[in-house]
Amino acid sequence: MKIIDRYIVKGFLGPFLWCLMLFVVMAVIIDIFSFIDDIVKFKIPISSIAAFYIYYTPTILVQAAPMAALLSSIYVLSNLNKNNEIIAMKSGGISLWRLLTPVLLIGLLTSIAVFIISDRVIPTSSKISNYIRREELEKQKKIGEQKIIESVAVYGSDGRILFARNYDTEKKTLSDVIIHQHDKKESLISKITAQSGVWTGNGWIFYKVIVWRIDNSGRILGEPLFFEEKEIPLKETPADFANRDWRADYMSYRELSKYIDNFRGTGVKMIRALLVDLHYKVSFSVISLVIILIGAPFALITTRGGVLIGLGMSVAIGLLYYAFIAIALALGKAGVLPPIVAAWIGNIIFAGIGIHLINKRS
Repeated sequence: MKIIDRYIVKGFLGPFLWCLMLFVVMAVIIDIFSFIDDIVKFKIPISSIAAFYIYYTPTILVQAAPMAALLSSIYVLSNLNKNNEIIAMKSGGISLWRLLTPVLLIGLLTSIAVFIISDRVIPTSSKISNYIRREELEKQKKIGEQKIIESVAVYGSDGRILFARNYDTEKKTLSDVIIHQHDKKESLISKITAQSGVWTGNGWIFYKVIVWRIDNSGRILGEPLFFEEKEIPLKETPADFANRDWRADYMSYRELSKYIDNFRGTGVKMIRALLVDLHYKVSFSVISLVIILIGAPFALITTRGGVLIGLGMSVAIGLLYYAFIAIALALGKAGVLPPIVAAWIGNIIFAGIGIHLINKRS
């Protein structure tokens, strides 16, 4: 590594690590104040609070990494610009892209790290932190309000995959139920639909039931069977349907991909939303690199007050970038955009804008 590269990397890493630490501390403080009354009122143990934030920290880090990368790149490049070091480097034959190489390389490494943490660490840490919050930090809160969980999907026992449009945690009822039964070779052998299902305390009773038998080629065998009321011997209890651990952010890329494959045919809306989440797992990690491309050209403003102007414009465009991504994801889940386009269009457009602006300043 050349001296200039080490100089830039050193100037970047310090602010980057400080920003990450600051964001973690701020997020913890803000979150604690959101339920400080419950902590005092119900005397929640410090050990439970500490455990929750230890497991919650990886989530904060991956969310904060892009903004930390943006602020750090602006800081190091603005300092170089303010001291006329960039002009000196250009005079020595160093192009702007070569100058930005170490910063972009750090952005790339950050993106890889974000993906690994999101894929390997967060699925487990999020389950634990969510369990601690639900069972220890919020267990004393008043209950009794009706809670409806939408689009519940569960890997059942005996090769079953269960999907329900809604699950009422108060009444312990399911609506618009679909049950896929697979054999040991994971081939679909039957499909059951029901208008509703009710937990009796000992098992599930389903109403308006239709049963299809399916052969290995996926064709329906004979006529479907109709039942006004039918008890289906499921081993799953209401707790399994109320479990939030089936959320997309609690699964790795591979787990979510398999999850989607298992639920194909249960509902276009659900599959579409899950596909958007699947592609976004990869595209989200690239944000740290793209946001450096966005911020770099504004850090090179040479007019009076350029540092503050560049910082303000970079942050503003960064927030616009995040807003654009949120809108694109919503459009993808609504079916307006294909899932892969919804997940990547923001990165592609804003990376293109960043590259164009850097080329103009080269």
